[in-house]
Amino acid sequence: MFFKRRKTAAPAHFVSIGAGENQVSLIAEAARLGYHIISVDRNPLAPGAALSNLKIIESVDNHLEIFRHLQETLLYGEIAGVLTKSYGSAVKTACYIAERVDKPLIPFERIDDFINKKKMKAVLVRAGIGTSEFLAVEQGTSRKKIARLGFPLVVKPVTGHAKKDVRLVANQRELEQALEGRKSRGHRFIVERFSEGSEIIAAGIVFRGTYHLASLSDKTLSPAPYFVDVMHISPSRFEHLRDRITALGQRIAEEFEILVSPLIMEIIVDADGGLSLIEAVPEFGGEFIPDLLIPESTGYGFVRETIKAATNTGFTPPPRRVRKAVVVRYITGMSGRLVSYNHRPRRVPGLVAWKMFKREGAELRAVAATNHDRIGVVITRGRTHQAALDASGRAVEALKITMEG
Repeated sequence: MFFKRRKTAAPAHFVSIGAGENQVSLIAEAARLGYHIISVDRNPLAPGAALSNLKIIESVDNHLEIFRHLQETLLYGEIAGVLTKSYGSAVKTACYIAERVDKPLIPFERIDDFINKKKMKAVLVRAGIGTSEFLAVEQGTSRKKIARLGFPLVVKPVTGHAKKDVRLVANQRELEQALEGRKSRGHRFIVERFSEGSEIIAAGIVFRGTYHLASLSDKTLSPAPYFVDVMHISPSRFEHLRDRITALGQRIAEEFEILVSPLIMEIIVDADGGLSLIEAVPEFGGEFIPDLLIPESTGYGFVRETIKAATNTGFTPPPRRVRKAVVVRYITGMSGRLVSYNHRPRRVPGLVAWKMFKREGAELRAVAATNHDRIGVVITRGRTHQAALDASGRAVEALKITMEG
């Protein structure tokens, strides 16, 4: 390892790959743990940069350049850990830097097995992990071969995020339309058989190769043909499956050789209680589940403990008990121009936090086709599911959103 701690009290450094808004909770928590923060972002005015001790102005995609900057600028102390709250290439960069400074997360040579859905599915199939039947579609792939999977089918990019370009197709005509659109843009994608059942999100942390389940939440999606998250509710009605889901997370950790990482799994539970893995990603899963839903429902500091896992400094496994019901409710279903909303909703019982994603004057669509089409979010809590749901309704009303057109 090229960074050595001096005998004098040199600071331990924590590297955040990214300094955007979603990274702020990661950077702030690492700072509270006493680390000297090095943030990497191409935007020198990114929100997390103001909380950092040292800024590296570089795209998070450029892992070789970032490592070179670290070698040139870091004159003393050691890197205690590396993480990102982003996805895709930022995770890949975090794994590369962490491996080079002897604080490994996921082997750099394996991270594309997560990022590329075709590769991920292939690993799952080889390992015998239950997942929907799929087919990677390349130029010239027979339409009949695709249709033999059986309708309805889900069409999704090989790489992607935020449900962008994910569609449900119900018949041959819709399949042709979906294929033609992607062919014209040169996209590579996969199709998979649609799995019937209830969808849940399992959020956990892998530490020293062992998976620890922190939260199960039920997920509600926007109407077909899209698959946009519109609500998460904890505790899940499938809490009785915790042991089986923990075992599934452990299989993922072993098959992808994960040493340390947050791990989010999207799972379908069928009518007979069978589990089908839709997707697994070595990510925090946005901001609202790790930052708010898990701490509010269990009292567990998910981001803090992931940092402690990455720095190997006294990681504490999550509790099994859920203390409160928590709802993350995304605001959708409004079309036209956003005229105004209440910027200071007050005295809403059960309201934990809220955020508007769209500015006044924005044109909105009634049906959310991707996560980026959502208008805002409220996070509420209660002693029961119904109490938390009722609080979410009051919170949306308190925002007094007005539309035109």
